[in-house]
Amino acid sequence: MVRHYIWLILLSGFAIWQASSIQSWPLGWQSLLFYAPYAVAGIGAFISVFLNRMQAVLLLVSVSIVVLALSYFVPTQLTDPSMQVVFPLLSVLLPLNLLLWVLVPEKGVKHNVYNLLLLGGFAAQAAGIYWVMQNMPVEFVTHLTTPVSIDPTFPIKVPMVGSVVILLVANILVIRLAMMHKAKVLDVVVLFVLVLMAYGLNQPGEYGVLEWMATISGLMIMLSLVFDAHKIAYTDELTGMAGRRALFESFMGLTRKYTVVMIDIDHFKKFNDTYGHDIGDLVLRTVSRVLNGVGSGGKAFRFGGEEFTVLFVGKTPEQVRPVMDALRKEVEQTNLSFKHNGKETSTKVTVSMGVAQKTKEMKTPEEVIKAADQALYQAKELGRNRVVVAGDPSEQALKKGQKSARIRKRNTKSA
Repeated sequence: MVRHYIWLILLSGFAIWQASSIQSWPLGWQSLLFYAPYAVAGIGAFISVFLNRMQAVLLLVSVSIVVLALSYFVPTQLTDPSMQVVFPLLSVLLPLNLLLWVLVPEKGVKHNVYNLLLLGGFAAQAAGIYWVMQNMPVEFVTHLTTPVSIDPTFPIKVPMVGSVVILLVANILVIRLAMMHKAKVLDVVVLFVLVLMAYGLNQPGEYGVLEWMATISGLMIMLSLVFDAHKIAYTDELTGMAGRRALFESFMGLTRKYTVVMIDIDHFKKFNDTYGHDIGDLVLRTVSRVLNGVGSGGKAFRFGGEEFTVLFVGKTPEQVRPVMDALRKEVEQTNLSFKHNGKETSTKVTVSMGVAQKTKEMKTPEEVIKAADQALYQAKELGRNRVVVAGDPSEQALKKGQKSARIRKRNTKSA
């Protein structure tokens, strides 16, 4: 997640840096800027619908409505009667909307009734603003538009009530992120969108600033969809490890030597049959937690089922073996405690490992994985809970023509 904070900070810095020089942009760019927020929002909404994500659509609509509303009232002066009401209301409603849409459960774009209710919230807010403009007492409008400071040179132009709500929502978002175990990129992006839009609202009379901030905000939301989709595709949901697709992507462009370790949980099917799949999932998460702690430049992946893979770039089996043997012992010593049939139960599991490296004879990742899988099968044959290196003469050799464990399983299923 750290890398996402980096690009968000850099993009936010770029947006704020360019905001002061919009009037010096080429005229063509300036004219396009006033259409850019809606174009980005439209593309983002299309991607959201394609990926079945409704939260992003709601966020994009919220940002676009604020820009459209303030552009409609032509906010060259905050003394305009309409602006005196609309501007403070929007400065309150925007942060509240951003918070609301990131908190509502994501049910996808096909949940018609639920989504119509959410979209109806925008109509309700528009009706509320209209009612306020027609019926709100003058005294209340005065309180609503009270500035943070009466000094005209004071840097904060957002009214007091809007500034307080923005700060409150920002704090809630920060606390929420700190408490979340698995935050999505969109959860982080909403905080940065709030900051950028607050910066734009703070300069309502500045040429193109709000449109520019809305454009960058929409771009952030759109990129978060791409990154979240990538994470779903390349990450195993149960264990949080990188998945098989990520493993084979890691092989792309590798020309240096590398070593692959195939790992299998011993007697996992029997364990599942005895204690149930929920406890089986506990075993998978426990083993993955240990494997994720691999050092020496290793990267752990869940290959599928009860199988895991660790990839070492630039390492030989001789360097890898002691590292993996230490992890094997750590798994063996890890105590699993859970309730089974109403009783507190404690047990342990072991893993078997097969190691193989890229050679002149085995040039492709598939060939190296197959060799590591054969070594894994050999470890099973030799009594399990051990590490076997492919081609190691100190180990009992596989019979000539013996197939890998995975190939044997596949053939068994197809028979």
